[in-house]
Amino acid sequence: MAPKKPSPAPLTPFTGFPKPGLSWFQSLAVAQNREWFQAHKAGYEQLWLAPMQSLLAELRAPLEKLYGRNLGPTKIFRLNRDVRFSKDKSPYKTNVAGLIPFDGFKPMEGPAALYLHLGLEEVVAFGFYMLEPASLQRLRKLLIDEKTGPGLAKLMAAAQKKGLLPDAMEKLKRPPPGVSPDHPRVELLKNKALALSRSDVPKSVRFGAGFKAWVLDQAKAAAPVVKWGLAQKL
Repeated sequence: MAPKKPSPAPLTPFTGFPKPGLSWFQSLAVAQNREWFQAHKAGYEQLWLAPMQSLLAELRAPLEKLYGRNLGPTKIFRLNRDVRFSKDKSPYKTNVAGLIPFDGFKPMEGPAALYLHLGLEEVVAFGFYMLEPASLQRLRKLLIDEKTGPGLAKLMAAAQKKGLLPDAMEKLKRPPPGVSPDHPRVELLKNKALALSRSDVPKSVRFGAGFKAWVLDQAKAAAPVVKWGLAQKL
């Protein structure tokens, strides 16, 4: 019989990301080599990886309740960067990133119930960061349509009042073909996605257990837009 695989260690309750973690990433940013990373890997696992695992695990149930949908497997991204097509050839990222997708979608190819990265750069985000051409075309038609566009614009405006900003991996400098520059929803039409994010994490919650509640509050603010996109099958 093949030996049984050891059970994964139980996660500890989320108590926050310790402040010393910032200096760890600052040192990695200076070193940027495998030797340093391997020698200090335990620090990354303790200061960043373990808290991220606990945070995402504890957010899963409330996010499923919020969206009314099953979520897919949690993903925590590797620190190694893919430098093949990047001008920045630094081998390591200076943040830890995690994602909870919706069930039935591949990570980064579908909508995110939550995307989060923390370190020397910080972002909390939700929604559709990448849309296939057909989905993008459908979104633009819905935005242009006076029966559906104003409603989505109101949802986006409500999220903005709560601190979230429209976001996308790509944004056009000019309106899409056939769209007037003075269209009332032209800025939304320039986005090649339907996502919301913010990078101004309050210092009052950044390093404590209260960070989890703050992230969930952001998800609640973003949920109407994300649910709209899911209902439209973007």
